[in-house]
Amino acid sequence: MTSREPIQRARSIVIKVGSAVLTGGNDRLDTAYMHDLARVIASLRTEQRRIIVVTSGAVAAGLSGMGLSRRPTDLASLQAAASVGQPLLMDRWSEAFAKTETTIAQILVNRQDFDHRARYLNIRNCILRLHEANAIPLVNENDAVATEEISLGDNDVLAAKLAAAVRAEALIILTTARGVEDPSGAVVETVNDPDTLVQHIRPEKSTQGRGGMVTKIEAARIASLGGCSTCIAPGRPPDTLAQLLAGEPIGTCIASPLARHAGRRLWIAHTATPVGVLTIDDGAANAITHRNASLLAKGIRGITGKFEAGDVVSIQDLNTREIARGLVNFASDQLRVIAGRDSREFESILGRRTHEEAIHRDNLALTAR
Repeated sequence: MTSREPIQRARSIVIKVGSAVLTGGNDRLDTAYMHDLARVIASLRTEQRRIIVVTSGAVAAGLSGMGLSRRPTDLASLQAAASVGQPLLMDRWSEAFAKTETTIAQILVNRQDFDHRARYLNIRNCILRLHEANAIPLVNENDAVATEEISLGDNDVLAAKLAAAVRAEALIILTTARGVEDPSGAVVETVNDPDTLVQHIRPEKSTQGRGGMVTKIEAARIASLGGCSTCIAPGRPPDTLAQLLAGEPIGTCIASPLARHAGRRLWIAHTATPVGVLTIDDGAANAITHRNASLLAKGIRGITGKFEAGDVVSIQDLNTREIARGLVNFASDQLRVIAGRDSREFESILGRRTHEEAIHRDNLALTAR
């Protein structure tokens, strides 16, 4: 199977539309373009495809309402613009999809919704029910209250996490670029490993958008690890989307060669944000990667961050390469006391009976490629 075939054959697709695509590089939404894109997206449902749209553009939509001529840089103004712009953005989408007799649904999320297992499942179940009702979910970050997402500009990463949550087969990131370009300016058409694209990253990004190609490649990496293929492609003209899904060589496509994790491990590995790091020795690394073993405190050589029992942490080898993530059984303060010690010593050290494993194998998910 070529790198483009998984995109072409995908039945469940997350489509991310960037601010610069929605505005055409100007300071307000291009409603004519939105109507055309809505027509293309609605037509995909006749092909029995299930579509989720991750839409940027709330801040851009709010600029005129705030009397601003350009995107502000201070956080309060960004949040205010997003608050003004969010209903305007959805009004424009509602008008666009109404012409296709398509029902849409708004879902506002932020990073914490994906870090919390129950919220994550609620998002997934809600979207699945909307698809059953033949509606198209339109998802956006809750920029009015989410500070980290505005400053980092990771709607691309949000789209990848959403794709993992709903077990999508394809993630399509519509952008102003032709795709990922090599040093000669030619588009890199297909790869199996998103990390090979890092060498081609250029620092520029649009004035309306919040991220650049860096976040798009990171999104492709998250999607790939979750068993979802990605295409980074131009969003204009709108018919480009249909041509891409018909198999035409447009943009940069990254096929995932990896099998999907089971639901719980998928969330641990690719959706929740780790709040700490455990550095482990070679013996422990070999045990969890090759023998499906639990992580014992005896193999831990370093602990970074502050976390509680039940939080997701990243597990790195001595070369600082992440090899897994897991739900830790101990708070960071406790783990610092018992790191490197045998589990038989835990009761005398902590003054109570505890888990024998720092992370049980059922709560471990490998992330190294």
